Amino acid sequence: MTADFHPISRERHSAKKWLAARDLGFAADRHLVPLVSAEIGHAARALPLAFVKSGNITTLVAVLGLTPGHNLMVGPNNRWLALYTPALLRSHPFRLAKTEADKFVLCVDEASGLVIDSAVGEAGSPFFDAQGEIAPETAKMMEFVSTLQQAEQPTAKAVQAIEAAGLLEPWPITTGEGAEAAQVQGLLRINEAALNALDANALHQLRQSGGLPIAYAQLISAGNLPMLSGLLMASRKAQAARMTVPEKSFLNEEDGSLKIDWNTFLKD
Repeated sequence: MTADFHPISRERHSAKKWLAARDLGFAADRHLVPLVSAEIGHAARALPLAFVKSGNITTLVAVLGLTPGHNLMVGPNNRWLALYTPALLRSHPFRLAKTEADKFVLCVDEASGLVIDSAVGEAGSPFFDAQGEIAPETAKMMEFVSTLQQAEQPTAKAVQAIEAAGLLEPWPITTGEGAEAAQVQGLLRINEAALNALDANALHQLRQSGGLPIAYAQLISAGNLPMLSGLLMASRKAQAARMTVPEKSFLNEEDGSLKIDWNTFLKD
């Protein structure tokens, strides 16, 4: 579903309210999610962390899947399987957007299904109170999203310092076996040998930039990769099982058409 973000305003949302997401099905097609440094301690214990480069920008991400468009952490009934949920996903359906005046405004995704009329049902949080002021729950979400946005720049600078120190290298990850083996493309990791070889001055600069904790967190988080590989294998086996047609099926497809074998139903 295509997102449809709009700035929150009294004119547009005074008679509306929003619902907290009950599951993370909206993230089922996101295999990578950006992180900020404040959450790396929690994220590294639950998920593999990596770096991805787009143009001149390198970003710290949580790896949620090993194939584009497939989030392995969203399980049956959209149940979240990981022990930690990245902050960016917890901010759904809100985000900040920069105006032409170089200021940030809180926006909400009206295509999320989580923005409804105030008169519908009992659940939900109003955008504005009876006096036309931002309602408490919306204010809390605004503070959360603002804190997340403010952490982006320090995190970006820390990642830049890691890259400038020559610590990044391609992460060789193979999924599947035999003819189904494939290389995961685009992920970078910390070169542990290069990190250990830094002299005292370079190590001090990396620590001052905030890059050192991120580097160690990425190395530690690599231990979560087998978990993702196992989930991918289980997902592929389940998909293959669903696609397998039993040999004694009552559907006869030999001549290209579907014919019902009534004898299957008439047997005692």
